Amino acid sequence: MRSGFGFDLRSMEIFVETLEQGSQSAAARRLGLKQSSVSQSLANLEESMGVTLFKRNCRPLEPTSAGRFFYDRSRRLLDEARSTRRELVSGDFGHLHQVRLALVDSLATAVGQPLIELIRRYTRDYTLTTGLSHMHAHSLLTRHVDIIVSDDRLENYDGLERHALLREPFVLVVPCHWSGPLDNLRWLARHLDFVRYTPQSLIGQAIERHLRLNQLELPARLHLDNTFALLRLVGAGAGWTITTPLCLYQAGLEALNVTVAPLPLAPLNRELTLVARRDELGELPALLARDSRRLLDKHFNAQLDRVLPWLSAEVATRF
Repeated sequence: MRSGFGFDLRSMEIFVETLEQGSQSAAARRLGLKQSSVSQSLANLEESMGVTLFKRNCRPLEPTSAGRFFYDRSRRLLDEARSTRRELVSGDFGHLHQVRLALVDSLATAVGQPLIELIRRYTRDYTLTTGLSHMHAHSLLTRHVDIIVSDDRLENYDGLERHALLREPFVLVVPCHWSGPLDNLRWLARHLDFVRYTPQSLIGQAIERHLRLNQLELPARLHLDNTFALLRLVGAGAGWTITTPLCLYQAGLEALNVTVAPLPLAPLNRELTLVARRDELGELPALLARDSRRLLDKHFNAQLDRVLPWLSAEVATRF
C-alpha cells in the first residue's frame, strides 16, 4: 500500500540507487530487483508526488531540481533509518535520542538547572517546558512529552509509572506588617483581599475545593497565574493567599516581605509526582526521580530548615 506521504523508505532507496548508479538497470542489479520493478517504483513515485525527478534525455540519469531536493532528503532519512535499525538489532537503548519533559514551575525553579545536567548524560537531545499541570497531563497522554512532574498522578490511566517526589502542606501567607489574628480566615478576608491562583491551575483548583469543603466563600477579586507575582503582591500588602512551601521557595523565600503560618483549616497537602509511560525510557524516570529528591533535600529543604524550621518538618521527600 502506498504511503500517505507519496513515498516510503523502499521507494526512496530505489530512487537514490538509480541516481547514484546512473541507470535503472544498474540500480536493479545493485538492489537485486527486476528492472521493471525499479521502473514501476520510480513512475509511481513521480505520479504520487506530482513532480518529475529525472531528466529523461540525460545519460547517465541526472536529477531535476525537485529530484536533487528529494535526493538530499532521502539520503538523510535513509541514513537515519539504517542507524535506527542498527541500534534496534544491537539492543543498545541506553542512550536515548530525545527526551521531552514538562515540569511544574516551582520544581523547575528549584532543581531545573542541575536536573538538565543529569538529562544531558542520558540523551542526545531534550526539551523542557513548564506551565499548567493539566496541560502537561494531556501532553503525556497524547505522546507530546515523555515525562511530566505534576500534582496530578493520573491515577485513572494504566500503562504509566509514577515516582513520588515531594509532599508538602499548604500554608497561609500574609503581609509581614499584618498584626491581626492568623487563625480565622473569615475575619482575615474582611480586612484583606484573598489573592487567588487562576482556576485553570491544579493548585488553584485544590485550594478552592478545600475552601468550599470548609464552607468558605471568599470574594473573587484577584486571580494570578504566576506564583512570583502572586507572592510579591501579598508582600506589597495587597492581600493574603494560600500556597505551598515550594512555591514560596520559587518566589525567593528569604526576600519576600511575608509572614508564613499554618493553614487554620483541616490539613491540605500537595504531592508532586514524576509520571512517565511505563517501559519506554528504561531507568531514566527512576533516576530523575531519585536525583530530584536529592536536589530538593540539598537546596529547598536546606533553606526551609534555616528560614522556617517549623515548616521543614512538614515537608517530605521520602514516603
